Amino acid sequence: MAKETTGNASVATIAGGMALRAMSKNGKFANGNDAASADVTTAVKGTVISAVTKALDTLNIAIRKTIDTGLKTVKKTMGINLHDIPINPEQNTLKLLLITS
Repeated sequence: MAKETTGNASVATIAGGMALRAMSKNGKFANGNDAASADVTTAVKGTVISAVTKALDTLNIAIRKTIDTGLKTVKKTMGINLHDIPINPEQNTLKLLLITS
């Protein structure tokens, strides 16, 4: 599923790089924690949170697409019509009660 990104970095690649850069000192944010740099620290933390959120969203989309593709393959193999409305177990219960009555 990985694709070549040479010369054309994806959002996830950029977000990951920003997150790693921001946390480059002993697993903590790279900027100091003194009062003079509090605004910068807040900005860096906000940027990292945004970057990580974008990276996770991108990963989530990739996982969903992969699962969807796999399920379509299974449905095709089983001969299930992809355009049918899924049946709810509660709907089947009512039909079974009517048929057996």
